[in-house]
Amino acid sequence: MKGKHATIASTLLAVLLPLLPGLAQEVPYALPSTTILVQVEVEQQQFYAGPYAAFAKKMLNIDVRQEDEVSCSLVSARLVPVVEADAEAWYSCDLENSSLMSLNAQGLVSLGNTGAPVQWRFPAPDKADFSYTGFAEDKKTVTRVEFRSEITEEGDTLRVPIEHKLLVDKTFEEKAAEAASKVISLRLSRLNIASGDTDASFSGEALPAALKELEQAQNEYLSLFRGYTVKRRFSATFEIIPRRDDKILRYLAFRLTDNGPVADGSKGVPFYLELEPEASEGLQGDTPDRKKARVIYYRIPAICKVSLTQDGKVLLQSRLAVYQFGRESIYPVNK
Repeated sequence: MKGKHATIASTLLAVLLPLLPGLAQEVPYALPSTTILVQVEVEQQQFYAGPYAAFAKKMLNIDVRQEDEVSCSLVSARLVPVVEADAEAWYSCDLENSSLMSLNAQGLVSLGNTGAPVQWRFPAPDKADFSYTGFAEDKKTVTRVEFRSEITEEGDTLRVPIEHKLLVDKTFEEKAAEAASKVISLRLSRLNIASGDTDASFSGEALPAALKELEQAQNEYLSLFRGYTVKRRFSATFEIIPRRDDKILRYLAFRLTDNGPVADGSKGVPFYLELEPEASEGLQGDTPDRKKARVIYYRIPAICKVSLTQDGKVLLQSRLAVYQFGRESIYPVNK
């Protein structure tokens, strides 16, 4: 059993400070603990209603959405176990032979300020932009007639009309009517070209190119009525640290809001991480005796079925090794 225990200890034990070969030294170490990372990718859809949406039915006989909307959906998720030092399971051991303790450094945790600039995970959505339509004329020229009184040589009074050209703001409905007129004109042009009812002749690749260009221009003007949607992808990672003493192994992983996933809060759709340890009756180890000297404590992890769920539906499931749910045992050294 000693050989088996030595292999398990050298694999699973997390040591902070290595020993100098051949010298007795007190080495502090911590037993390993599993943290489960929930890595998610979500897609946000921001819909911007067209500025002329209210006139779409009247002028183009189409039904469109009238209000801006935002929604978020889960695209993918991963469960990644990572091992770190268990802050509640620190020990030390005096050893003369360091060969057994040539272990990994899973217990070494480095903290500090890297000085990296702050980067917002979820930037504020941009405002709607319909400037690409090129339909930016807000003014129109109007002619106003004023009458001026003039006296003729005969002494008669005449009213003489005088025209003045002025630039005035277009009404919102006038601008919508011009955009609708442009859409109808482009539709008619595409129909005439496709049916050959035009004086211009198109051959080879010229015909599909002309139709594509007209369709693009038409869609740009149509966006003023039916709006457009911007899609963004966000990635986020949430850490779940199961506790050995937890009676209910169900943890809130994150909430999905319209603005993206968040760790906690009262709004948004909740996603849970559920753990179910597998039976381990066949896994035996020495019972730890805290009074023994010159021993190494180690953990044999428990295999757990881990599920990511939403509203009771399992979205993702995996089998992961969770150290803090496993069996703790000892390995005697230098007797």
